[in-house]
Amino acid sequence: MPLAATKLGDIHALFEDFSTTRWPVIAESNQGTIVRVQTGDLDLAVKTPRGRGIAWRARRFSLGREYRAYRRIEGLEGFPRCLGLFGGCHLAIEYVDGALLRHATPSDPECFFGRLRQTIQAMHERGVVHGDLKSRQNVLVASDGRPVIIDLGTALVRKPGWHPINHWLFDYLRQIDLNGWVKLKYGSYDRVDELDRHLVRRSRIERINNWARRRGL
Repeated sequence: MPLAATKLGDIHALFEDFSTTRWPVIAESNQGTIVRVQTGDLDLAVKTPRGRGIAWRARRFSLGREYRAYRRIEGLEGFPRCLGLFGGCHLAIEYVDGALLRHATPSDPECFFGRLRQTIQAMHERGVVHGDLKSRQNVLVASDGRPVIIDLGTALVRKPGWHPINHWLFDYLRQIDLNGWVKLKYGSYDRVDELDRHLVRRSRIERINNWARRRGL
C-alpha cells in the first residue's frame, strides 16, 4: 500500500538529521545496529552500518544490496515493508510485533511452516534468495501467528541477462533456502517427513560441516 504523503514527508524529515543514539537498540547484526524508531504514526526498525573506514563502507554497500532485495519483493506477504534507504546508510523497515522463532513456538506449526514455505517460494519467483534461513533468528512469529522473514542482509537478487556466476549463486542459495526451511520445520534432516524429503539436497559444504560437527571438529 502506498504511503500517505504526510507520512512520507515525516520519514524524510526524520532522516535529515538521524542518529541511532537517540533510539533504543533492538538488535545488532553483521551489517550494523538496528534501532526502533517510534514517532508520530511511524514505527520503524532502522538498520545503520557500524564501524569506520573500509568496514563501514563495506557494510553500507551491503545495506544497498539488502535494499535492492526488498524492492524486488515489494508487496509480498510474509516480509516487513521497506520504506527506503535514506542517506545511503539508514535502511528503514516496518517494525513487526512478534517473537523470533528461536524464542517462540507457533500455535499451529503445520499451518505456520506451510505459509512460510509459500513465502519462500514467492520470494524465489521474484528473483530473490535469502541465504540464511536456517537461522531461527531470521524468522518471526508475528503477534497474529503468521510467519515473517526478516534480515535480508545475506540476500541475493538474480540479475537479468547473461550473468552465469550470479545465476549459479542464485540456484545454489535457492536450494540452501529450501534446506533451511526443512531444518526450521523439523530441527534435523534425520526427522524429515517423507512428503518433504524431496526438498532436501545438501551441498558438499553442508555435508563436510555436518561431518566435522559430528566429530567435534
